[in-house]
Amino acid sequence: MDAGPYFLLILHIVAGAISLAAAAVAIVSSKGRRLHRLAGRVYVLAMAAVFASSVALSLATNDLFLMTVGIFSFYMVLSGYRALYLKQPAASLDLRYRVGALDKGAAQFTLIACSAMATYGGMYWYTEPLAPVLVVLGSVGSLMAYADLKRFRKPPSDPRAWFFTHMIRMLGGTIASVTAFLVNTGDMLPPLARWLAPTLIGTAAITIWVTYYKRKFAGGATPETVAEVRLRELPEEEEDAI
Repeated sequence: MDAGPYFLLILHIVAGAISLAAAAVAIVSSKGRRLHRLAGRVYVLAMAAVFASSVALSLATNDLFLMTVGIFSFYMVLSGYRALYLKQPAASLDLRYRVGALDKGAAQFTLIACSAMATYGGMYWYTEPLAPVLVVLGSVGSLMAYADLKRFRKPPSDPRAWFFTHMIRMLGGTIASVTAFLVNTGDMLPPLARWLAPTLIGTAAITIWVTYYKRKFAGGATPETVAEVRLRELPEEEEDAI
């Protein structure tokens, strides 16, 4: 392997290991507390490195699976992280807390890229071994990005929507990363288990978690009572004006 792709592979592996470790810390730590926020930031930064290296490696090696998972997983993580900033976009004068070019650009890019991959997988269904992966991840990614673009124009009426978006997207990105890790390194597991186990286990965990918090909210709890929530980090004079 040439020096360039070899360096990218090492960067990809190291960043992937850091992201999985940070995700584990964020999951088990108290939600909203300093350790959780720190682990979340490390996770997002590591996933950015994973995304950049995966795209570069996929172009160098013609690996569509790597590119698909890289785009899909990073958009889930990025949009999940940005959900923390977009709790009340209309109430903030700070551009960081409003829907901006990063949010729209990432969603548009993901919509185009994932739609193209799903289309490619459909066209070469009988000749491309990874066609089902391209179709499934491409379809889910494009629908998710399209839903986000609609949400940017018309924010959801539920004031707790950001809570579930953050949780589901961050965990979903972790599931995609674990799947990619097992597919590439889990030779001791049957191929079907490598593909399905993270999704089945992760989806069940997300469903249980979402149901748990929905019941708490139905009982009168708010996000502020179940986690340390920072609705906005605004100057005092702006907070007084809202």
